[in-house]
Amino acid sequence: MPKQRNSSEPAPKPPAEGEHIFPASEITPLALKWKDLNARGHHTQAMLVLDEIIQKSTPMFERFAQHEEYTNTVELSVLVSAAQEKVVKWLLKWEPKLGKIFSWFSKCAKHAFLSEIVKANQYKKRYHVTGDNLEKYYGTIDHESDRHDLSAEFDRSLKDLFCRWGSPQEIGAIRYLVECLVHDLDNHNKQAAIRGAAYAWGISMDMAKFFYSWVLIALRDLHYAKVRVPFTEEDLMRHALTYTNFVELYQFMPHEQIKRMIADKGGQRIKIPTIAQIARLKEDYETFESVLGSDKDPATVAEIAKKKKRSPRTAADAYQAMVDATNPNRSGEYSVYDSDSEPNS
Repeated sequence: MPKQRNSSEPAPKPPAEGEHIFPASEITPLALKWKDLNARGHHTQAMLVLDEIIQKSTPMFERFAQHEEYTNTVELSVLVSAAQEKVVKWLLKWEPKLGKIFSWFSKCAKHAFLSEIVKANQYKKRYHVTGDNLEKYYGTIDHESDRHDLSAEFDRSLKDLFCRWGSPQEIGAIRYLVECLVHDLDNHNKQAAIRGAAYAWGISMDMAKFFYSWVLIALRDLHYAKVRVPFTEEDLMRHALTYTNFVELYQFMPHEQIKRMIADKGGQRIKIPTIAQIARLKEDYETFESVLGSDKDPATVAEIAKKKKRSPRTAADAYQAMVDATNPNRSGEYSVYDSDSEPNS
């Protein structure tokens, strides 16, 4: 049975004449509102308006793809998703004085669909890598791979792409950047993709830049399983030392800093203290401060040790160890040679 409308709810407005598929009279003011909100920096509200524009435009994308028979080559859901992901870029470039939004969306959707058809029959993929090395990643020829559609297979592999952020704005920005990198290689513009993610999804420019870098790494990880790609110096380090704890350093510092550390400390063994050792060091320093402010006689030291829940002997040992550790000669900068270029005595 059809769902009955509540009498308190307003009746839905009938579509304007000739707007059964694409309600231009509703989408046009929404597009202008979206532009205004972005210009004033209200990105969260702009994202809600963008969602409404995409929802109202989707029936046109579906009908257009079916009418032009693009679905004979590429699945309808893939075509529609390609158009939806590019709505932000279309809105950024649309100028009301140059034409109606229906004509602009139709033209842009056609190019998006044709791009999907080309990629569906293409086995070679390219990605721009991070860092100062701007070499491109090219897949090698694999005749075995010609037996199936690698583009569709790679699109399916995107379902295995997970991130550690649960905010809808952040996930939306990541999906947008993925589409920019995967489906817009010929006209790819890094800065435009970052700006589009920031403006459309209400995140900061710094966050958008970070997500762009993260998406590159994530796509490369997915892509490694498909084709052989040339490795960067960082890639070689990660793979060659994959079964060591050294690779974990990349979580804390960039590759250039790691290279500097290798140049300075390469070949040495550095013992990293544990959390328990740091805690014990702090306890010893607190004991040292207490003893330092006392008369330092055995009775006073024993009383301080009792308050710190340790023996007089360990309290005395802690005090002596801290005397050495807090020696000011262990820090600072001292000239190795004096004014006459002779070693300091």
